[in-house]
Amino acid sequence: MSFELEVKAVAIRQAAEVYTYYEELRPGLGERFIAALVETYTTLRTIPHFQVRKTPYRYLKLRKFPYRVVFGVSGQRVIIYQVRHTRRKPQQKFGP
Repeated sequence: MSFELEVKAVAIRQAAEVYTYYEELRPGLGERFIAALVETYTTLRTIPHFQVRKTPYRYLKLRKFPYRVVFGVSGQRVIIYQVRHTRRKPQQKFGP
């Protein structure tokens, strides 16, 4: 079974900012970040039912990067709300 993925504009903007930061830090590192993000999105398309952290939001950490994807599942849709650093204080809305 495959789930439809909807990425909110704020999540796209956050991912773009992280990409830019990593590319400026070391060329090619931004590309590795995007590859990890795409890998996470691929996982969510097939198995999105990870633990609920704060109803209705779930998290999935990117491999090899200190970022997580905050998402929700609604029927056959996975909605990506944020791509955020794991050490930053989370918004009240999305939980710890």
